[in-house]
Amino acid sequence: DNEMSASPREKIKRLAVACVRRGSFISLCLYVLGLVVASLAPSLARDVYVDENAFLVGSTHATFDDLDGARADDYVETLTKITFDARSRARTTRERLEWVLNALDERGFESYKSWLDGAGDLFNVHGVARAARGNGRESMALVTVLGDGDADAEAATVGLALRAFEKIGRAPWLAKDLMWVCVDGSRGEIDGTMAWLKTYYSSSVGDLGGGFERAGAIQQAFVFRAANRGAAASAVRVKLEGWNGAYPNQDIFTMFRSIVETYPVSMRVSLESDVEVREDDLSRWSLMKSTARFMWRAATGIPSGAHAAFKAHSIDAISFEAIERQQDAYVRSGLRAYVTLGQMLELTFRACNNLLELLHHSCFYYILLGPNKFLGIAEYIAPQAILLVSLLLTALKMTTFGMEDTSSTSDGETRMSHDWFAAISKLSLALVFGAIVGTSCVSLHLRELNHVTVTLGTVAVAFIAFITFLRLTLDGEASPVRSTTKVCEVTIVRQEQWVGVKVINIAWLLFTMSACTFFNFALAFLTTVALAPACLLCAPSGDAAKRNRAVAVLGALPPTWMFVLSRFAGSPVYESFGLLAEHHVRWKTFALPVVFGIAFPVLLICFDVARSPVKSKTKKA
Repeated sequence: DNEMSASPREKIKRLAVACVRRGSFISLCLYVLGLVVASLAPSLARDVYVDENAFLVGSTHATFDDLDGARADDYVETLTKITFDARSRARTTRERLEWVLNALDERGFESYKSWLDGAGDLFNVHGVARAARGNGRESMALVTVLGDGDADAEAATVGLALRAFEKIGRAPWLAKDLMWVCVDGSRGEIDGTMAWLKTYYSSSVGDLGGGFERAGAIQQAFVFRAANRGAAASAVRVKLEGWNGAYPNQDIFTMFRSIVETYPVSMRVSLESDVEVREDDLSRWSLMKSTARFMWRAATGIPSGAHAAFKAHSIDAISFEAIERQQDAYVRSGLRAYVTLGQMLELTFRACNNLLELLHHSCFYYILLGPNKFLGIAEYIAPQAILLVSLLLTALKMTTFGMEDTSSTSDGETRMSHDWFAAISKLSLALVFGAIVGTSCVSLHLRELNHVTVTLGTVAVAFIAFITFLRLTLDGEASPVRSTTKVCEVTIVRQEQWVGVKVINIAWLLFTMSACTFFNFALAFLTTVALAPACLLCAPSGDAAKRNRAVAVLGALPPTWMFVLSRFAGSPVYESFGLLAEHHVRWKTFALPVVFGIAFPVLLICFDVARSPVKSKTKKA
């Protein structure tokens, strides 16, 4: 009768209590469900499309013709001779940049030189084509890099870029200022581009090389490279990754893809560094591998090209390069390659020329399953949300009911009491040891030790930290007797110390992964998948054999992760921490803080919970 007369609110409350009471089992089911949903990603993927109608893709015609291709070929030949006459690569780059500066000036364009701070005689060059129909408030940028790649390919890149800049800069339809930036990439293409952007956005610039003039606010930027053989191309590889998994607006990629894969360009688009990877295979397994590779590039946090420098200034930018692939039936070469790539550049800037504002119709949160399929945030966030809910449910269950359902057998109201101070103290100690190990890893790298030495040294410091943590927390273990106290018809059950420690550990993982999801989803998802089972399943046991097996399994997790991730990255496992430190120092990636600020402390706490003594029966007070 009470069940029938209960209000809907009471029924919902009872259902919620029942779910929390069985939280441990439901959490494991949710974790498995999260993995299953993640494996269904290819089924949820949608075809890529251009969401921003202002691009007017397919509504314009290319005017870059055979005559323009021949002019580009002449420029390439001149630049190639500079390579032949120069004594060193640095001199080659310097002379080519001077040639670009003079070529821009001879053709009536504004040309400027900007020196790199603290880099001796290194400098960048940029030219500006003012839009005849524009108001000067907005601009687009074409970027080429010299000094860090194949000399013949760079000659083809600069020669073709100069002719495209001439063609587009004098086009009657140009409504935005166009800039061509030639970056000296001798010390890295990203560093060179960042140096130019620093000067561009500086409130005061030097008066070198005829001054430094700006165009309108840069809205879109494209970094272009020709193929290694120079005048040859069968496909175009696109690079999207910025720092720590940051991506440009999806529409800038879909617009470019649409231009490249349709007439008159008609070439394939690739996202892979390995030219042998086939991306036209839309089978489930192929899409899963594409998803894994895309997420891995995001999780590492390493920027993939000079476009990342523009993304750091909130400018939508991509890098693309012409490539040759054996799998492609038709390879354009010579004049035909110059004409095709010139048309690609012209149509790309003409599409952006139509925009009157920043890209906003599409999104910045997406996962590409190759160049043809994508997952939006609504699809890919579901598995991570399910995993986080599984952690939350276990934390609520242990906080509310402890490890035993005492409330179901006690008269009146029952509440659990936890030693939160001891639990937070252990987590703080684990975080301190994680910081020590992480700092040691970076310090060893800064001493210019090789990757193997850094890895071995970090493992040694981590092992010492592990033993020290266990020794320090062993003495602070609470009495193995659990007590209950009854106050005003409320039974207060004091829980074992390890229960509170486990709750705090889960809370730390839940909080950090929830925050990381919005900064680098791929890194957050992979970390949650790896750590959630340890947090959910770790518990003490009265059986010494079971306790030893649990400790052995936890001890096997770090080397297993190192081996799996190293194999996926294609690097030796004995160089893993050396590479991790190098990437963090070079690119300020999130991966190292996640490893030593989250994963290592969480595992230390799991070890502490697993080795905790089993409590005796409750003692009434």
